Amino acid sequence: MSKKASLGLLLQVTLAFVLMFFGWGWDDLGGFFAHPARAGLLAIALVGLVCMFVWRLDIQVFRRGPRPVGRQRWLLAGLMAFGLFLVWFLPYGDRRDVLTFTGADLLRYVGLALYAGGTVLAFAALRALGKQYSGYVTLQEDHRLVQTGIYGLIRHPIYLRGLLVFLGLPLLFRSWLVVPLFVFGLVFVALRIRQEEKLLAEHFGAEFEAYRRRTWRLLPYLY
Repeated sequence: MSKKASLGLLLQVTLAFVLMFFGWGWDDLGGFFAHPARAGLLAIALVGLVCMFVWRLDIQVFRRGPRPVGRQRWLLAGLMAFGLFLVWFLPYGDRRDVLTFTGADLLRYVGLALYAGGTVLAFAALRALGKQYSGYVTLQEDHRLVQTGIYGLIRHPIYLRGLLVFLGLPLLFRSWLVVPLFVFGLVFVALRIRQEEKLLAEHFGAEFEAYRRRTWRLLPYLY
């Protein structure tokens, strides 16, 4: 990972932590960490950050490549801004009972498990993709069809990770936003998969068709 990309990643993670604590309230950080699920979220995030640097993952969301599909920069920027809003609002609502459900504390741990699973998926995908990773639906220079690792089983692990996060974080903060967020995630992922597979089929032809026949989109043996 380049120094510029590393600095950008550190700034993003720092901003996310600041917004999360700001949403909860700086006057009661002890209360945030009082619940093991919330403390576990921060622990997973910090371990993930360390792994990114140890494994030197090349994470550049805005790597356009020579063949981006349509105009995606504003879409990606909007999604990142929306994500940062959620990072602020979910702990804000959790502490103040805004759009929250009561009871079912077990759901917090379900949310934590989903977030952890999504993190593992993301690392498996990013290590396989290397410099081909991008937030854009695009192709990079000398793009190859990755078919190893997690990609030998499912074709879109990063999109699956996104759905797990859309489910996991609202559950962890007991927010009713889990319903609209998951519906939005399903629609968004379905559209992106259609775009991406059309691009790959046009570029790789028979190789991609053979790959598509022996793998699953998101869930092994189901979809």
